[in-house]
Amino acid sequence: MQKCILDGNRVGGCATCPPHCPHRIALNGLEGSGGRVGSSGIPSEYKHLTLSNSPAREHHKGVYESLGRYVQTFGTEEVRSVYLYSEEPGTGKTTTACALLNEWIMREYVRYKKEGKTVPQLLGMFLDINEMQSEYNIATMTNDEDSLKRFGERIKKAQSVSYLVIDDIGVRDATEAFRSYIHSIINARVTNGLPTVYTSNLSISEMEEVFDARLYDRIRNNSGVIRMGGKSKRKHVGK
Repeated sequence: MQKCILDGNRVGGCATCPPHCPHRIALNGLEGSGGRVGSSGIPSEYKHLTLSNSPAREHHKGVYESLGRYVQTFGTEEVRSVYLYSEEPGTGKTTTACALLNEWIMREYVRYKKEGKTVPQLLGMFLDINEMQSEYNIATMTNDEDSLKRFGERIKKAQSVSYLVIDDIGVRDATEAFRSYIHSIINARVTNGLPTVYTSNLSISEMEEVFDARLYDRIRNNSGVIRMGGKSKRKHVGK
């Protein structure tokens, strides 16, 4: 059976659900594509992850205990942004960020259903900064107006979506034009009190060298900082 992020929320798990469970389809789509999780842009290898089944949990038990308390603030005014970093790649930052995003999508879906409201198609969003920069560079070099338009629409969604993951925020070699788009996303979200999960190979103090002092202050003052130490375990936990 297709894995579903609601698996841990039902006695006996999703194995007790009918083959065409409307909630699984609403969240995960058909045949593992589409649904609210698909709309978020989460890479396929992370689509089923939550804090309870994340492979990074074993190596970062203290971090996951803290994040377990953090997700209890979802749906309240207390929810904050999170800055996940490690000096080395492959320690589970992206894995953990995607688990948090799935937790948000799952909990928001359940909340909307309990309140009898229509569930938005876009509940959360994942941005890979390196991938975005490559797409932007190609579009500008080729003067691809359609791609640039889609890029602009993506920026607007990232500014206003209720929960956002910005993966690999510490890109140093970004062009000023591309950097300005990232600035606009962060500024809009901080101004409107929208929670964001940042992942980076840089400590938060080093972000002052990547962004201007004002934006660095906004990220630092509105985020809980979590270091994910240890050596690379990429074979086991992904990025």
